[in-house]
Amino acid sequence: MRAYEMIFIVDPDVLDEDVDQMSEKFGGIIDGLGGRVVKVDKWGKRKLAYKVKKRMKGIYVLLVFHGDDKVTAELERVIKLDDRVIKYLTIKVDKPAEDKPAEDEMAEEERVTEEKDIENEGIKDQEE
Repeated sequence: MRAYEMIFIVDPDVLDEDVDQMSEKFGGIIDGLGGRVVKVDKWGKRKLAYKVKKRMKGIYVLLVFHGDDKVTAELERVIKLDDRVIKYLTIKVDKPAEDKPAEDEMAEEERVTEEKDIENEGIKDQEE
C-alpha cells in the first residue's frame, strides 16, 4: 500500500459537525476499500490565496491514509460529487506517514545532529 496525503477545502458556511461527518465518510470509503486512515487533521477556517467558486475562505482538512490507486480514484470521485468541497489535492508520499509526535521527531533530529558533530570533531582531530 502507498501513503497518500489529501487536503480538501470545504465551503466556509458548512457547520463543524458536517465537516466532521464528511471526514468520517471519506475515512469509511478508505477503510471499505482496504485502505487505512493514518490521520485526520482539521486545520480550521483560513483565507484562500485566490477566489475558488466565489469564496475567499475555506475550512481546510488534511487526510493522511494508506491505500492503492482504487482507493484514491473512488475517494476523488466521491469528493467531486460533494458540492460542499470547493477544492482538493491528493499527493502520493514517498515516505510513509508515521504516528510520531512532533517532539519525538525533533528530539531524534537533534540526536542525529549531535552524533554527526561528534563524528566531525573526531575527523578534524585525526587530521591535525
